[in-house]
Amino acid sequence: MSNHSKPGTFHLGITMAGAISAGAYTAGFMDYILEALSAWEAAKKKHENDPNSTIPNHNVVIDAIGGASAGGMVSMIAALALYEGNMQPVREVSNTRTGNILYDSWVFLDDDDSLYDGRKHGKTTFEKMLSTSDLSSGKGAPSLLNSIPIDRIADRVFEQLSSTAGPDNFPAYISDDLRVLLTVTSLRPLDYKVKFSKIKSKFLDSTPGHRVSNHDIVAHFKLKYDDTTDKNKYLPFHPHKSDLDIGNGKNLKSNRDFLIKVTKATGAFPIGLAPRYFESDFPQEYVNNSLVERKAFTSQMDVELDLNTREHFKFTAVDGGAINNEPFDEVLRCLVANHGPEDPDNPKYGTILIDPFPDFEDEKGSQEPDYERTSIMDIVWDLIPTVLNQARNKQSDTYGTGLFKLMAFPRKLQLGTLQEVEHPPLATGAIGGFGGFLDIEFRKHDFFLGRKNARNFLRGIMLMEYDKDDPDNLFYGVSDEAVKKFKRVVGGKVFMPIIPDVSKLDPDDDSNPSRYEIQDFPKFNKDAFIKMEKPVKNRIKAILKAELKGKISGWFWSLGKNIIINRISRKMTKWVMETIEKDFAKRGM
Repeated sequence: MSNHSKPGTFHLGITMAGAISAGAYTAGFMDYILEALSAWEAAKKKHENDPNSTIPNHNVVIDAIGGASAGGMVSMIAALALYEGNMQPVREVSNTRTGNILYDSWVFLDDDDSLYDGRKHGKTTFEKMLSTSDLSSGKGAPSLLNSIPIDRIADRVFEQLSSTAGPDNFPAYISDDLRVLLTVTSLRPLDYKVKFSKIKSKFLDSTPGHRVSNHDIVAHFKLKYDDTTDKNKYLPFHPHKSDLDIGNGKNLKSNRDFLIKVTKATGAFPIGLAPRYFESDFPQEYVNNSLVERKAFTSQMDVELDLNTREHFKFTAVDGGAINNEPFDEVLRCLVANHGPEDPDNPKYGTILIDPFPDFEDEKGSQEPDYERTSIMDIVWDLIPTVLNQARNKQSDTYGTGLFKLMAFPRKLQLGTLQEVEHPPLATGAIGGFGGFLDIEFRKHDFFLGRKNARNFLRGIMLMEYDKDDPDNLFYGVSDEAVKKFKRVVGGKVFMPIIPDVSKLDPDDDSNPSRYEIQDFPKFNKDAFIKMEKPVKNRIKAILKAELKGKISGWFWSLGKNIIINRISRKMTKWVMETIEKDFAKRGM
């Protein structure tokens, strides 16, 4: 990324929030964004010598993409798709794999192909997640659900990367120094110390510092990584199986296994999915430098980092969204660092946050809550979300006052109206976001909802004011014919799309914002779910045995453990099955 924006260029950073199985929505959203950018670039090239072209001739360049949890996984998959150079959009529902790794990874997950190719047998991802194959190590249960199927999804994406993949495949709208940022949560604290004045007395040799513990880790991958200037500031992005000759006389060592592990770690939902252990992957100096950058420490601050001599920071990681959530500010910081102070009148860069579960959704129809707490249980019950919310608080974020920032979120309209449907828009949103693992139909619906939402977003929201006479305006020099085709007039002012969706010029284009590829909301298949009762019970029983093994002993336990475990597992299975059914019923599914 250059330090200065070229005239007529808008630099974009995209952040993707945590989503669990609703990553299908984010994947669909990104699929349409990349399709629109590719179609626009092709149209510009076709009409580049036509001064009266109906195609806007400004430029958009994606400088950074990043995310947490499922958003982090989508970020990595999108980067690899662009790296491969074979990004074909999925415009219609496909019941077989398409070659589009966003669609194949998030719609099919790890479902057996035989389920959909006519053979009608095989196992779904959810069935595999109830398998007990991960509980044979004697080390207890790593997670409530078997994470091996999720691992296979990440492994498959990297395994399919061809030898011709590389930055040379990037289209014009991708920076050749693209940044990919994934967050993970470290269960081991990275400490720093706020120093106090040194006071010695008869009773105290010195004043100890105030220790602060930090648990958020950002893996900041830089494609144009230089081992001399970027070491311990960024992390390299070399996803090939072997050393890669990039044509400048250097052989860059593959860090493919590390990229795979970080991709899995950012989606390691706490307790639900297995954690990841990093032993010799994150250099201690990189972790320290990243902390200094994100906390905006300066030499004038009396702060001391962990200055031990260890080479690597060893830690167990869980989901990036557990505390630090999406790397929104980190993506913004990339834009600011590479393009300087922003001009609020004529922005040259900005960011989109794709959030399948926006916090404000909880506010709909809500009444003023009662904040008074009078009992111990009330306090304990509220203390857990209090601690979690405070842990997620981004105390050092700049939030970019004056910067161009937009948020995209799920919205589904009733056909022929601008009224939202009565049920929640996401089919994968049930069971706290795990609902999409149960049925491929939920994931298909949300992928195409994401595509449609992206289409409406580009056409009606991601706009900037047009000023024909201002040479600093992004659209300066765009032909009058293009303005006529793409402009939107709001409050007497003319706005133009930052990313023009040239499909609207197609005579057969359907401009109805409420028509979807999958119009009807999918329904919960109760009969199929009931068949999962036995696997659920077997999984619960196996987890109890694994967790209790060696922790309880005695003749009474040896005589009654099977009876006790069977009884507990039976009750827990009943609770799980009823809770899931009630949640789907509540969602109108």
